[in-house]
Amino acid sequence: MIRRDWGILLIVFALSSNVCGVYWSSHVDTNSSHWSIYRESSNISFNLSSSVEGKISSVESRYRSLHPYQSYYEEVGTNDVRLKQRTNALEGSYKSTDEIMMQSAVYPDEIEITVDKPIGTDIYAIEYENEQWPVIIKASKTLAYSGRQINDRDFEGNNGDFVGAYFLYNHELSKEQRSVIWLQRMNASVLATNDTILSAEFKPTKYLGYLIQVNTTGIADLSYRQGDSQYDVKHKNYPALSEGEERYYGTYDLARKIEMRSVFERSDDTDADEFSGYSWLPCCSSGWGDMSIPDQKGFGTSAKGIFDCTCYNEITRA
Repeated sequence: MIRRDWGILLIVFALSSNVCGVYWSSHVDTNSSHWSIYRESSNISFNLSSSVEGKISSVESRYRSLHPYQSYYEEVGTNDVRLKQRTNALEGSYKSTDEIMMQSAVYPDEIEITVDKPIGTDIYAIEYENEQWPVIIKASKTLAYSGRQINDRDFEGNNGDFVGAYFLYNHELSKEQRSVIWLQRMNASVLATNDTILSAEFKPTKYLGYLIQVNTTGIADLSYRQGDSQYDVKHKNYPALSEGEERYYGTYDLARKIEMRSVFERSDDTDADEFSGYSWLPCCSSGWGDMSIPDQKGFGTSAKGIFDCTCYNEITRA
């Protein structure tokens, strides 16, 4: 733990690890305001493939009839990159396929914190750098149901951005869904005086791609949010750059494609030519080959296919 105290300004930083993963946290406190950050990740490689087809029907016993019920739930995530899905259904025909791949890596380099206060000013500049903890989640799902009732929900989130879809009270529901979510790196910065926090930035380089085609006969609630990197000191949050909510009731064919990305240059990218290829998300340039060696480290060469833009093309294809 590193603790530095200048008058009223207090900066606390902690970096810890255990068998489950690595995390770090920090907070900046002044006489009138507070800012904090918490990060957690692990070295993970995960794959899931499943297929279900059949009838959800009652089971008759000698003494009573057992009413049928189907339930499916999944949740994966690390370092605030998350995927959640839940399906509940009553009597009817049910068919689904699911594929999920997740990889995350924690580089051994330490998180760096620097504090600078130029002579003649009362403003402190606090920089958090070198978090090279990448994560990628790639998922697809198909579903076809006909029967008494089904509810289906999904949520994809990435460091302040999210997409959500809720399909409720359906007698007929079919959908095809694909998503790619990944984080490359993260930096953060704070400007503060002894009296107050002037500004703060949360700067992850990230991408969220989401594509869904669905036929629904009930209620469809669709939402999304893209968060701002600038901290709202007054309301103590990161406001939305863009957000939306939609509701449909009845029988609809819906198609939805959403892409969100944020790119922040490395603070040490002094050579524009040398680093120009590394400044963007891999799938925005030429894939794995355009990533720096430090960014490739931790995934291994077996992950090359993940970063060859196949995932990006799947989402953006019309």
